[in-house]
Amino acid sequence: MTASTTPTATAPAAGPTPVGVRVVGWLAAAGTLPYLAIKLDWLTGGTLGVREPGVLADPTIVVANWVTFALDLVVVALALALTHRVGDRLPPWLVLLPTWVGTGFLVPMVVAVLPGTLALLATGGLGGTWFEPWLQPVVYGGFAWQGVFLSAALAAHAGRRWSHLVAAAHPLPEVLPLLRVLTAGGVTMAAASAALHLVVGLSAGSAVALGVEATSAALALAGACGVVALVRGRPAARWAAVAAAWTGSAAMFSWGLYTVVVRMAADGFSTHGAAAAGTAQVTGLLGGFALAVAGMLALAREG
Repeated sequence: MTASTTPTATAPAAGPTPVGVRVVGWLAAAGTLPYLAIKLDWLTGGTLGVREPGVLADPTIVVANWVTFALDLVVVALALALTHRVGDRLPPWLVLLPTWVGTGFLVPMVVAVLPGTLALLATGGLGGTWFEPWLQPVVYGGFAWQGVFLSAALAAHAGRRWSHLVAAAHPLPEVLPLLRVLTAGGVTMAAASAALHLVVGLSAGSAVALGVEATSAALALAGACGVVALVRGRPAARWAAVAAAWTGSAAMFSWGLYTVVVRMAADGFSTHGAAAAGTAQVTGLLGGFALAVAGMLALAREG
């Protein structure tokens, strides 16, 4: 017997998934429609919601629009795979990795980014040179919709496919040395990221910015606490620990990766909040990855 470091798939039950679960998948897919429609308009020469049409002709923007259009199509595929029996037959990594990244990006949209954007819109603080004020709420609203229903689809999929892993009480002894190192590093990075997010929020001079940054800090700490609970092998509230570890690590990694790529390509963190904001994202990126691997090892079973 060898130690498996990834969840193993159980045999899918006969028959289709319940209607309610399939509806959740279709609702998650429907949340991509506003974004896909806007991107398709831009990619075919339209200027919907754009005040400066010349921006869309930039080769970098064109490539970015194609990439993000394709990524939203991936969300559609994930939503349907999570809620239909065909998804139960896919390799675990093919389901878990993109869903982890996706929910990490989308859940903060639900709890912080969209509410903050709506608050700015209501107070007249949502401005911009390139885009119409309505564009961000529409796009972020679609993302938040996706986040709610994709998370629900994931919960249903994980419950029927991997509940035996979550029910296990203790990590395998042979992975404990590596598990402790990864957990310590991930927790340290998460704590640093959380502190830096709070520094950025407090220095921004905006209640909305503080709320968004405080949410990022809370998610980082939740991810750390969830992984620590899994490593300690406490049987109580295992699903809560998995949810915290998953969401917190994913949010750190996804937003860290996105922000690092975008900012390094644009200005190398040379704008407002440069040092603290950049370091918060880099530590989040590293901490999120370490905590995700630690969580995976904590759930590994003999098989």
